[in-house]
Amino acid sequence: MFHAVRRVSILLLIAVVTAAALPCASVAALLQPLDGRGNFHSYVDVVNRWRAGDHLDVVALVSVANGDLATRDEDGDLVARLRVEVTITAPDGREVTRTRSVRTQALGKRDAASRTLRQVCGVILPDVPFRSGRISCTVYDVNRRREGLLNQMRSSEARSEAFGEWYADSGPRPATGLALDDPMFLVHAPLAAWNPESAADPSESGGLLGDYVHPSRIYGIEQDRLQMVIPVWPPAGGATRPEDLAGLRLQVVSADGIYALTDSIPFDQRGISALEAGRPAYLFYELDVNRLPAGSYRLSAGPLGAQGRGLLSGFSVVWELGALSREHDLVLGEGFTVFTGGQRERFLQASPTDQQSMLDEFWRALNPDPGSLVNPVQIEFQYRIAYVQQFLGGFGPQGARDGRGEVFLLLGAADEVEREPVPLNYRDQDDARVKVYDRFTPDRPGSTAKGAAPEGTQVVSPYATIGGVPLVSPVSRSAERDRTEMMHKAGRDYGFELWKYDNGGNPLFASKLSGKGMGQRFLFVDADGTGNYRLESSNIVNGEE
Repeated sequence: MFHAVRRVSILLLIAVVTAAALPCASVAALLQPLDGRGNFHSYVDVVNRWRAGDHLDVVALVSVANGDLATRDEDGDLVARLRVEVTITAPDGREVTRTRSVRTQALGKRDAASRTLRQVCGVILPDVPFRSGRISCTVYDVNRRREGLLNQMRSSEARSEAFGEWYADSGPRPATGLALDDPMFLVHAPLAAWNPESAADPSESGGLLGDYVHPSRIYGIEQDRLQMVIPVWPPAGGATRPEDLAGLRLQVVSADGIYALTDSIPFDQRGISALEAGRPAYLFYELDVNRLPAGSYRLSAGPLGAQGRGLLSGFSVVWELGALSREHDLVLGEGFTVFTGGQRERFLQASPTDQQSMLDEFWRALNPDPGSLVNPVQIEFQYRIAYVQQFLGGFGPQGARDGRGEVFLLLGAADEVEREPVPLNYRDQDDARVKVYDRFTPDRPGSTAKGAAPEGTQVVSPYATIGGVPLVSPVSRSAERDRTEMMHKAGRDYGFELWKYDNGGNPLFASKLSGKGMGQRFLFVDADGTGNYRLESSNIVNGEE
C-alpha cells in the first residue's frame, strides 16, 4: 500500500485533542522512543510485530551518534563495535532476552566524530510468550571503558541503558473493524518503489526496513518528510464492510495541545484485497513536516469505519542543527543548572527535543536584543560551561561536577581567588574559614605569621597568638563551628580555594546565588585529595559576623 494523501487541512484550534477523538482507544505503541542514558546517549524504539496472528516478535531499534562511540583502527579503517542486550521481564518473573554484536562499517575521521551521523541497529526477540512486562535495553561500547579505576580494572565497558513498561494486545485481530499495529518510523525510504509485503518480516541484518528505520523519530532539518509503515489487521474472516475499507484518519497534535493537522489515507486496491482476504495490509505513509514548528508531536490514527483499534504514537521536529549536534549530557546539565523546582522536574522528564525547546525559550527570554539572532547571554553561559569542562572539575548531566564549577556558572569569575593546593601550615584552612564570615580579616602570609603549636601540639583555638600575628576579635562563631566540625575529618590539611566576589558577581539569570548583595565568599576544599573541590563554607548561607 503506497501512501496516498487525499486532503490535508490546517487548523489552529486551542483545544486538547487526544486519541479519544479517534474511533478507537486501545494503544500499544510507545508515545516517544525510550531515552537511553549512562556513559552516552541512545534512542531505543520498541515495535511489536505479529506473525500469522498468534506469534509476537518484539523489535528493539537502537540509534547512537557516531561521536559518542569509540573507534579503533582495524586494517586501516576506523570501526566502532557495539553489543546490544535486550530483555523483557513478565510480571511473573519470566524473561525473554537476546544479545547482538554489531560492527560498524568503516568510518572516516570526520564521520566518526560527527554528532549528526548515527549508527542504527535492531534486535528481534522472537515469539515472546507473554503480553506485558518491563523492557530493558543496554547498549555497550565495546571499544570504550567506563571511567573510574575499579571499572578500568574490571574492563567494564561504557554503556547506555534504557528502561520502560512494555505491553502488547492479546492478538492483532479485532472482533470487528480494523486494528492498527505499532507503526515503524522510517527515514530516506524509497516508498514509491517499495513492495509493502517486505514490511512484514523485518530483519536484523538488512533489508529495506533494516536500512531505513529511524528510532529517534526526529524529523525536520535531518529530513523534512516523516515516513512510516503501519500494519493494519482485519478481523478473522476478512473485512467486508465498505466503511472499513475506506481507509484511515490521522491526526497530528502539538505537545501544547494546539491541533495541527488532519489527514485521510485511503487503501489502494492491493490493500483492499488483502483485508478482504483476511490478511494484514501494510500502509506506507509520508507527511511533509515543513509547516510544523519545532517541538514534539502526538500522532494518532484510526479506521474511518469507527470500529476496531487505533494507535497513538509521537515524533519530534527539529529545525536547528545545534539541537542535533550537541552532546545530550550537555543539554541535560544545562537544564539542570538553569531550571529549579518543578520546572527542573518537567525538563528532566521531557523528551530530548522538548528539553532543547525549553532551553531555547529560556535563553530567548534573556536576550537583551530579542530581534537579534545573536544572544550574548547564552553565548556567555556556553563559554562558562566550556571553562568548567576544562579547568573546574568538568560538566555532566547534573551540571558542574564540583562546587567551583557551579559557582562559576551562576556568578562568573571571582574578583579574587586565594589558592592553597598544598597548605604549608595547619592553620591555613582555618584562616580561610574566618575570611568567609568576616571580609575584613587581615591576611597572615606564610607559615610563621600564624604561629606554631607549643611542643608539637595544637592550640585549642586557631586564633591564639603563639608567636604569630593575631586575627580579628571577637572570634567568628561560624568559623569556630566549621573548624570544630572539620577537626576530626579527612581533608583538614588538604588544598582549598577561597573565592571572593566583592560586587555580587555577574549572574546571567535568577538563581540561588544571585541577588545576595556584595561580598560573597565561598570556600572550596579538595576533601579527598583528588582535585574534586566541594563547597565547605559560604557567607551567603550563614551570613557574616
